[in-house]
Amino acid sequence: MRRGALTLVLLLLLGAAARAGWEEDLDRLTAAEPGAERDRLLGEIVKAKPDWRAVARKLANPSFPPAEAGEHVLLEKTRCADGKERPYAVVVPAGYDPSRPTPLLVVLHGGVSRPEILSRTKEYASGNALTRLAMARGWLALVPFGQKGAAWWDPVGIANIRHLVRTVKRRFDVDDDRVWLGGYSDGASAAFLLAMIRPTDYAAFLALSGHMGVGGAAGGIPTYPVNFANTPVYAATSFDDPLYPSARMRPMIEMALRAGGRLFYRELEGGHDFSYAETELPRCGDFLARHPRDPFPARIVWETARPEHGRCRWFQIDAVADGPSAPWHREWNLTLTDDRVSIGFFPDRDFAGEGVKVKSVRKETFAAACGLKAGDVVVAMNGNPVPGPAALSAEKGKVKRGDPVTLTVLRNGKKVKLTGQLPPVRRYPLFRHDTPSAAARVLFAGNRIEVEGSRLRAFRVFVHPDMIRLDRPLVIRVDGRTVFEKRVEPDLRFLLANFLAERDRKLLYVAEIRVEVPAPAK
Repeated sequence: MRRGALTLVLLLLLGAAARAGWEEDLDRLTAAEPGAERDRLLGEIVKAKPDWRAVARKLANPSFPPAEAGEHVLLEKTRCADGKERPYAVVVPAGYDPSRPTPLLVVLHGGVSRPEILSRTKEYASGNALTRLAMARGWLALVPFGQKGAAWWDPVGIANIRHLVRTVKRRFDVDDDRVWLGGYSDGASAAFLLAMIRPTDYAAFLALSGHMGVGGAAGGIPTYPVNFANTPVYAATSFDDPLYPSARMRPMIEMALRAGGRLFYRELEGGHDFSYAETELPRCGDFLARHPRDPFPARIVWETARPEHGRCRWFQIDAVADGPSAPWHREWNLTLTDDRVSIGFFPDRDFAGEGVKVKSVRKETFAAACGLKAGDVVVAMNGNPVPGPAALSAEKGKVKRGDPVTLTVLRNGKKVKLTGQLPPVRRYPLFRHDTPSAAARVLFAGNRIEVEGSRLRAFRVFVHPDMIRLDRPLVIRVDGRTVFEKRVEPDLRFLLANFLAERDRKLLYVAEIRVEVPAPAK
């Protein structure tokens, strides 16, 4: 064989080996946990210089392990950001096929601020009404479990939800364009919150008997109703709900709609008991099915005071500037009146005796002020017997904020009277806006992105070849000034790192453009 021909054969063999090498490394990379080995594999793939299109094709078409037949519940544990292990469940429908992308419904439970994790987690996950909706539709369901310190609006709880969505995507063939999140009570309040601070993972939300201000207030997070413009929300309340009655929730919904929110709202019969689930959930399922993700929305409206909540789809606010807001940057908020009567303790739901047993007392409440303690059994209120929780609720309905109240409790076998005064009526803003925010109104058409900014100091644009033509210059303009104009080169390292962070096979971004907004001309 001539030397030239031999050289060509060797080059072809070496090329084939290199191709096999990076493909094997990519398989190991996608299975690796964060750490030195994953960093090493990423570096090896970048060093091999495979075509980014080949890498994207392989990432978009993984194989998944077979699943056991029939509907089943997988109960697992995950280590959260605070170092504690907490359970979660994945409910798999009977018809799940690991070779066919399947929608995923993330289900958030209520009562998330209790100190303890919900009991009988596997039974709860399989019997929850929203999980049953998912099973009836042939969808996967993910059920995280939260508690005080890892509530849906705490940093630990927010991070756990995000992590678990990615965990399920690694194990199951999830349809990235059909990932939805819904909840009842605290789970609904969290759905409102995530629609305003972290919607990017989700195509739509269900918020059933929740309050759009609870998550921001409890988590100390600035929230902005203009952000509802980016993701559809199905919201429902009931007329006789003692916590979140329709009459009180309606002004919030109307304000969010005026701000441009994409909310579909229904008012139903019932109290805070999810009694409407059987008739309403089929409508919820239809709503979700009608709303897959728009991967490249031509218009994004986003506002944030914190960079960690700056991402919406393919746009991210990275920094807030000093100075006044733009004329169009309006403050959307309401002043609310809190005149609800609350004693301020968590009952022991396993107690079967006469009265209401106290499991724990919340700080800075009437219960704490009057001396109520864990283990006490409330047997009377204002001299009227309290044989159980329903009677206590009825007695609470007879008083108003500011009234004196006497509780009779059994403590160590003796009756003790505790007296105090309910707190006065409180007025407060619906949304917490303690620090200046940046806002952006963003449009894209062709290879041109127009940004209107208010206190916008820095932002990012994520580039996908199905959105932006890579063979032509991308033009980014801010408030009429061109800040970027050139062709975007795919960045293999970014492609891989972004996939590992997001686990989104349908949105394999190939580059990010970071923009520092120049100061306005004087």
